[in-house]
Amino acid sequence: MNIDAIDLPKWFIDDAKAVYRHDNFQAALRLFAQLSIEIFHRNFMLVRVVSEETRYMIGAALLALCLNRDASDPSSGATLSKLRLFSAQNNLSGPNRVSALVALMVHSGYLRQDSVSFDRRVKRLELTERGLSLAHSFTVAMLRPLQLLSEKHKYEDVLHSNPRFIGNFYAEILRLYAEGGRFAPKIPVYSLFVDQNGGREILFILWLALIDAEAAGQRTVSCSYGEIARSLGVSRGHVRRLIESSEKNGLLIIQAAGGRSVELLPKFVDLVETMAALEFALVLRAADAAAAAVPADEPPGPIAP
Repeated sequence: MNIDAIDLPKWFIDDAKAVYRHDNFQAALRLFAQLSIEIFHRNFMLVRVVSEETRYMIGAALLALCLNRDASDPSSGATLSKLRLFSAQNNLSGPNRVSALVALMVHSGYLRQDSVSFDRRVKRLELTERGLSLAHSFTVAMLRPLQLLSEKHKYEDVLHSNPRFIGNFYAEILRLYAEGGRFAPKIPVYSLFVDQNGGREILFILWLALIDAEAAGQRTVSCSYGEIARSLGVSRGHVRRLIESSEKNGLLIIQAAGGRSVELLPKFVDLVETMAALEFALVLRAADAAAAAVPADEPPGPIAP
């Protein structure tokens, strides 16, 4: 893993290298891949809501704003204008795309819009029970693998015992992104996956298939375009184009049509491991900061956004 060549802050590079060298790195990566795929499997609307980098980051901003809302401050919390501003500041997307994403989240039952007292034109965005459940599932999928990499905190215990942890956690992720932790644009070949609907999940499906194949002494995998498409609610053509683009970029070799036989090359493995080391490093730093922010025995209270 030549992570030193990536244009990222030194603290980030050092953290990622330490994660990669950890004895449990491969086990943590496998668990992370499995949990991520489970969340998206046959949840077709969810694939459209958060399965690529821009939507993921806007979703993280939404969680940070919603979960850190100060009930005593009517202007606190998430609004469409705040999400548009976040997107513009981070060069993610235009305002119309943010509006469309919020509308999709409302339509899918993850969000509701509440009126605010100081301005009837403004609608505060609030997580529904379904949205809170989804946020919990995503958070567990990130925290559980971390426990294999660090004993500094019992991360899931903190999540359940400290109501302020989850809001602090996503706020820390956004802070680290702003301080140079947004790594996806620095790895162009990763954009083949992370910029596509279900792209990262397809990456994980291929990697898990390779791990199983290597255990049987093989290097090729079977990844039926149709089966992957049905599991993620995307088109077969979408999967085929992503696999063909991966071949053009030297990640794999298609040996039989339809994904019946694909050889995954060392460059593919390096991409997955590099991405995972960086993501674990960022999330681990965020989780440690969030866990330390409020003592476990301190009663929850409002947090200003």
